[in-house]
Amino acid sequence: MVIELFVEYLLDRRYGWVEICQERFGLSPQVIFHEGNSVLHSVEYEGDPRRRPLTYDEVQALFDAADARPRRIHGQGRKGTLTALRDAAALKTIYAYGTRRTEPSKVDLVDLRRHRKAPQFGQAGSMTVRYGKSSKGTPPKRRTVLLVPEMDWVVDVLDEWVHEIRPRLSPDRHPALWVTERAGRMSPRSINEAFVTARQDCACRIPRPCRSRGMFVCVEDAAKAVVASYVEVA
Repeated sequence: MVIELFVEYLLDRRYGWVEICQERFGLSPQVIFHEGNSVLHSVEYEGDPRRRPLTYDEVQALFDAADARPRRIHGQGRKGTLTALRDAAALKTIYAYGTRRTEPSKVDLVDLRRHRKAPQFGQAGSMTVRYGKSSKGTPPKRRTVLLVPEMDWVVDVLDEWVHEIRPRLSPDRHPALWVTERAGRMSPRSINEAFVTARQDCACRIPRPCRSRGMFVCVEDAAKAVVASYVEVA
């Protein structure tokens, strides 16, 4: 709905964006998805109505709980500090790239790649998801997720994980980005348990979220950028 409203605004001749695009780029915006080539849903939203994107405060509380867990485990003299650090990094990476919780379990180190238009992000410029959610009767869908500037803080998170924490788990030559203490691949169930544990440790009550929080952040920031550029042009 947010994207649809933005496209309507962009194509509205009253605002002059079509002419500006033609002048600057030699092209005009076009509607790619419309009623003629899109699947018609019987209702506007078909998911569980109890699920919603987390607010910024809820996301921060979730991250704070995940960050506090390694210190608590270390202070108690128990095993699991490294895996707790891994869980915190995995949750932040899932949020930053907007992936489903189960998808990162199949991501390998080589799936993190530079992007020529964002060299400042290094190897974190893009993530190739090779085992995305598939439609019924089809193989997993492959896609590449680009890191947006608003999520550049995850570059340091991934750098610390790949170069400092992950080697201490002795993964040998295992290709997985997220590995276990037994040099195996972190399972979707383990990733889900990491989220559940962080949610339970939060001081505030956090609902089970839908995946779109990261995408909403991107849309919100893109809309702000468009408004800012419009003010400059005006």
